[in-house]
Amino acid sequence: MARVTLLLILILAACARPPVCDGRLGEVLTEIAERERAVARGTRVIPAQEGKTLLRLCGLPELFCTEPVQQPRAAQRVPVDIAAEQAALQRLRAEEAALRAQGQTCR
Repeated sequence: MARVTLLLILILAACARPPVCDGRLGEVLTEIAERERAVARGTRVIPAQEGKTLLRLCGLPELFCTEPVQQPRAAQRVPVDIAAEQAALQRLRAEEAALRAQGQTCR
């Protein structure tokens, strides 16, 4: 019986959703989490850059031609300035405290 109860608790815990924060509080908490991960790793991931396509007039039989202007690049890891990240974290935590003092919460 104890195993069944434990299994039921684990299933319910797996189904539980994280709290949803609306407005600026949600944005601040997301940025805090991203910056904490960057400080822990010492790097930040810069998203991949998409290639661009130039559209130009060609003439007949094709009226428009396309040609790639830039080769796409893959995502890159870049080092972060730990001191700057920690200063930003302090500012964000102060903003979080101010927002919670104003009554914003997560549900």
